[in-house]
Amino acid sequence: MTQQTEQAQTSQAGTDASARAAYSASVETLLRRARDAHQRGLLDEAETGYRAVLDVDAGNADALHWSGVLHFQHGRMEQAEALIRRSIDIVPTPLALANHASALLELGRRDEAMQRLEYALELNPSHVRVRFMHAEMLAEAGRHDSALAIYDGLLPDAPAVAELWSRRAAAQLAIGDAAAALESSERAWRLEPTHRAALVVHADAARALRQYDLALTSYARALHLEPSNIDVLVARGVTLADAGHFEQALATFNEAIAASPDHIGALHNSAVTLERISRFTDAVARSDRVLAIDEKHAGALANRGNALLHLGQKAAAVENFERAVQLAPASLETLTNYARALHLHKQFAKAIETCDQVLSIDAEYGPAWLAKGLVHQHEHRSDEALASFDRALAIRADDLAASFQRGNALRTLRRHAEAIEAFDRVIAQDPDSIPAHFSKAFVYLALGDYTRGWPEYEWRWKESQVGDSRRQFPQPLWLGKESLEGKTILLHAEQGLGDSIQFVRYLEHVKALGATIVLEAPKPLRRLFERMPYVDAYVLRGEPLPPFDYHCPLLSLALAFRTDETSIPANVPYLTVDAQKLDHWRNRLGTAQRTRVGIVWSGNPQHLDDHNRTVPLASWLPILDDRIEWFSLQKVVRDEDQADLKASGIRHFGDELEDFDDTAALVHEMDYVISVDTSVAHLAGAVGRPLWILLPHLPDWRWLLEGETSAWYPSARLFRQPKPGDWQSVFDRLSKDVAALA
Repeated sequence: MTQQTEQAQTSQAGTDASARAAYSASVETLLRRARDAHQRGLLDEAETGYRAVLDVDAGNADALHWSGVLHFQHGRMEQAEALIRRSIDIVPTPLALANHASALLELGRRDEAMQRLEYALELNPSHVRVRFMHAEMLAEAGRHDSALAIYDGLLPDAPAVAELWSRRAAAQLAIGDAAAALESSERAWRLEPTHRAALVVHADAARALRQYDLALTSYARALHLEPSNIDVLVARGVTLADAGHFEQALATFNEAIAASPDHIGALHNSAVTLERISRFTDAVARSDRVLAIDEKHAGALANRGNALLHLGQKAAAVENFERAVQLAPASLETLTNYARALHLHKQFAKAIETCDQVLSIDAEYGPAWLAKGLVHQHEHRSDEALASFDRALAIRADDLAASFQRGNALRTLRRHAEAIEAFDRVIAQDPDSIPAHFSKAFVYLALGDYTRGWPEYEWRWKESQVGDSRRQFPQPLWLGKESLEGKTILLHAEQGLGDSIQFVRYLEHVKALGATIVLEAPKPLRRLFERMPYVDAYVLRGEPLPPFDYHCPLLSLALAFRTDETSIPANVPYLTVDAQKLDHWRNRLGTAQRTRVGIVWSGNPQHLDDHNRTVPLASWLPILDDRIEWFSLQKVVRDEDQADLKASGIRHFGDELEDFDDTAALVHEMDYVISVDTSVAHLAGAVGRPLWILLPHLPDWRWLLEGETSAWYPSARLFRQPKPGDWQSVFDRLSKDVAALA
């Protein structure tokens, strides 16, 4: 090679290098300008710039990366993912890998996104953005402990980043550390007062800690920042419900529904609230709206089941719970409520099986032990019921429902002192516990301790079923202290018809105090009661009342007269039979050829203790001696007894018994009346007919716990179960005595 040739080559190389340098400078300038436009939000200009770079340098990793980011910002995810992936293939960087992961997440390719983040961490384990995204993905996957560890590791590098504190709080709340979550979320919103997510987590944590006022304050602040956020509005409603402000909660849910009619959370929680405030029909309708949107919403089916139970539609309730547990087989609450529905539908074995299913999942789930105990109690397995209630209390010592039911089990076992102690423990935690006070009254009265029993019995007015009959008057309640001389007193019926029949005996004693008596009672008792010589005016409930000075419910007269076992008014008969009615029924029955016995085997199916008091007619059939003429004294016959009644030969009059005046005349024509604990038993005792009463092992308080006689009804003889549920022994004894009557 000649010297001249070498000089020419050297000159060309220098020219090429200069060209490359100029080219590179040109590309860098174009890229810098595009990046500057991008950072200033001039996205169209930036896109043009990146395209210009790639036109001259198709493999420029930075241009590919940032062009992909720009496509991401425009929502063009497929293009974004492809461009950023090409940039990584050329030059992998943690930032590009993080942005690629973001695009993959938007495309639903979560596994690939996680792989990209893990690759980025291999390149730079301390990259803040990558670590933060990694933690977010772990949290979304339910790996909150791992996410929390990353957030904790990031805090020394970013102690003033509100988003980090907020995410940390969310992870803490997810693992059940509400107190720590409350602290972290507070740090977040103090750093950034308008950080809505931090305020929501703060409210959620406060709600978990039952700090409802604080939670409501934070939800309100979050809603001020974003008034249209329906999820936050619903969370506020849930908090109001948790705090017992059900009407406000319902109003909040309805506000959310007005803004978003198909919002499942608002609809479902409003349905739950409607059920809790006893608007059961509305709860069913609102649950139906949820199911119209999502027919597989287990919560709506379960809530529908709860409401239907309260409406008495037990079979339909069970069906709804069955569908709910198929959809949510691991939901302990739904399974437990299903067990309760089975219990009320008298599917006891299946109810126990369902409780055991819950306990196989979580042996420390107290509500299942409570539900199981209630089934055992219904089956007269009180020892097992007591053991179940004790397990519930071992799990949660302040479980008032378990404490109360423990008292009931002890009462059934006739461990009365222990029952009183159990009820007192409930009252110590909740001094206004209506069931505990009411049940204490039953124990005292059943033991004949009227001194303590009558005052406690006044708690009945706060009890839901009895309290419905409470009257509110401006005139004062009379309980025996004020003089009634020259005064008018309104005596009003309450509870069942039998209660009124039993306590109307006190009218004679009220009259003896110089009072004018206005008696208010239901229509079936009108003609029977208004014949009493002590009644100056009789008023049907709902009719206008005449002027009066005092009022007193009939059953409170026992307290007013300080009745004890030695002073029970027992001047029987205190009710009389109408002569015309008596003639009618004598003609209707004809001349007696055999001993006449009237029977009553069932009472009011709505009575809370009906399952213990009522005896199916089939159980009576073996004692129906043909040498006796048998009569049904009840007006209504349940469907399950109809066939047995038709086959029995028992004379039944049904609707011919217009009211208790008819029943009293029919009862008067009986040689004996045999009855379970019903209003007809009280009627027979009040008119002085020979009366045999069949009583469960734990009878109503008025029959006491021992003995064959009753101080309330001298003509009565009591046949008691020797043990819970044992009607067979009662009928064995009854059979012998019936044969003697023949």
